[in-house]
Amino acid sequence: WVAAIVEGDEALSRFILQPFKPVQPMLADSAADVADALSNLGEASFEYKLDGARIQAHKIDDDVRVFSRNLRDVTAAVPEVVNVVRAMPARELVLDGEAIVLRPDGTPQPFQITMRRFGRKRDVDRLKATLPISPFFFDALYVDGGALVDEPLARRIETLNRIVVPGNLIPRIVTSSA
Repeated sequence: WVAAIVEGDEALSRFILQPFKPVQPMLADSAADVADALSNLGEASFEYKLDGARIQAHKIDDDVRVFSRNLRDVTAAVPEVVNVVRAMPARELVLDGEAIVLRPDGTPQPFQITMRRFGRKRDVDRLKATLPISPFFFDALYVDGGALVDEPLARRIETLNRIVVPGNLIPRIVTSSA
């Protein structure tokens, strides 16, 4: 509130979500069970929980950066993620997701194997060949000039489905039935 009162509207722009300024990840609340969650929410999105590394992908034109849960820039370590995000049809975006190393048969490697890819600046090409990493996105936070964080989940998911190919989406169902 100090920024708003002392510095005015211009200072408030520092707090608006925008590409290349990573934000702390939104975390889910817990409930006693599915029925309890649905009684509080009415309808909920149920998604796979991947045991991967949380990522936030940012893009402006062909410039892409990937940030970790701790807001550390890990772009150099995950060129496969960069290529997937660069190919998306949005000019600007910020997506929330998970990155995970998959075996050749498509099953996930243990979390510790996935973490070998993060923080690496050397041997990335070798690791890319032996431990390819795949991004899976579950939320759209910002797309083409507009922050979506205050929008209903249904609109954010609709936007996500429009810009991310199905193979890079985390499967989900939205229901009010336990």
